[in-house]
Amino acid sequence: MNAVSILGIGTCAMGLPDWSAARDVLRGERIWQAEELPKLDIRELPVAERRRVSAAARLAITAATQAVAPYPPEVRASIPSVFATGNGDGQILASTLQMLRDDPGAMSPTLFHNSVFNAAAGYWTIAGQSRARSTTVSAGIGTFAAGVLEAGVQVHHTSAPVLLVAVDLPFPPALASFEVRGAPFACALLLGPASAAARAPCGTMRISTLDVERPAAQEVLHSAMADAFRGNPAAQALALLAAVARSHAATLALPYVDTCNVEIGYVP
Repeated sequence: MNAVSILGIGTCAMGLPDWSAARDVLRGERIWQAEELPKLDIRELPVAERRRVSAAARLAITAATQAVAPYPPEVRASIPSVFATGNGDGQILASTLQMLRDDPGAMSPTLFHNSVFNAAAGYWTIAGQSRARSTTVSAGIGTFAAGVLEAGVQVHHTSAPVLLVAVDLPFPPALASFEVRGAPFACALLLGPASAAARAPCGTMRISTLDVERPAAQEVLHSAMADAFRGNPAAQALALLAAVARSHAATLALPYVDTCNVEIGYVP
């Protein structure tokens, strides 16, 4: 696959509330601290949806808004999106299953519509008044890699920007077998065609798949931060974000499926 440009980035996670703060942490200019995020108020949403929006969607929209912030509203509304999540919103799923067991007739409409797998993408299109297409992908721990592949293919087919948003929250104890762990994490990458490389503030990356058992070298992350997000599929993005923050050329291998990795050749 040819190179794609990284036109914008957003983050929303414990100790990494936005890309500016995350960049300082990943450069080693600020010590990462396990600071919980405040409740995120998504003011772009109408009042009714603002009351109903799930925690996962709040994280996703906060990161996505940062990535497209330099663009006017009409441009943001025209950008297709790819959302990537390992297993959806675990807390919503657990609450839905419990309600189905205890009292199905009392199922909350809000709980039910938040249980739809692409609910976060739906809230994003409402927030941005967008009618652009949106795709939601899932591949377990390989979810971020799956999102990169899907967004990259769309960029090449359309020669236009595509917004990639990855978000995952840990599942509650009742659904621990899903093995989605780690602190809540969301990031967004606005990807564009290689022709935009000259004006890409975050560099470019070449995407390919490799059937290998041992991944290529990863960017070294602060151990406490790495431990906090371990097991979170969306947080597989951290190695790439670290390379971007440090302006380091790097070859990164993201876990995908079975023994297959997605290799990213990043160039600042």
